[in-house]
Amino acid sequence: MSDEPRETAGAEAPVVNVTDRRRLYMDTMETSADTASSVESSVDTASVEAAAEAPADASQAALPTVQQLQMQLRERDAQLARLRAQVVEFEAKTQEELRETRRRLERTVEQRVLHARQALLEDWLAVFDNLDLMVAGAEKATKEDLLTGIVAMQRMLSQTLQRHDVERIEAVGQPFDPQLHEAIETLTVAPEQDGQVVAQTRPGYRLGTHLIRPALVSVGRAETSSAVLSEADVPANI
Repeated sequence: MSDEPRETAGAEAPVVNVTDRRRLYMDTMETSADTASSVESSVDTASVEAAAEAPADASQAALPTVQQLQMQLRERDAQLARLRAQVVEFEAKTQEELRETRRRLERTVEQRVLHARQALLEDWLAVFDNLDLMVAGAEKATKEDLLTGIVAMQRMLSQTLQRHDVERIEAVGQPFDPQLHEAIETLTVAPEQDGQVVAQTRPGYRLGTHLIRPALVSVGRAETSSAVLSEADVPANI
């Protein structure tokens, strides 16, 4: 047996010490970290771009197009035209109803006036019939008969006026009222008759509260009278 050292099969393989292994491990870790950071950066950039593009696409999808706006405008114009047509139709219908109402009221008033005139004429015709009878029998009638007929005729005329709400104004003995009486003269009277109507030349009449004509009267004035008549109440020729 020889004393020379024996050669092994792995004599030529490099020997890695502890320091080299530590450096190799650190390089590997740094490479892995850089790769992960690069991947994360790529993912974040893609996410940000997608997020930036997504709202733009959504907002564009939410906004109406020009054609849609034009269509909506045409619909609004059509609705406005229909409303205007309805307003015109309503106004025409209302005007026609007002004209018809006016014509109906006018016919109603005319009918009422005609009926009132007819009733008045019928009453007056009855008075004229009696007057014709009086005239026909006047030649054979006595004075007393004529006077009785005239009184009856006067009573019939008064009743006819009352049926048509015509009231005769009785002025004698009443205080002078310029709203109902028209003074044509003044007469000297006793103090207790001062300012009263002492005579009536023509009676007055009123229809309800409406004065048809005033009564022509003579007004009493005492010699020491304090009553004063206006110039409009007494004519200038008194």
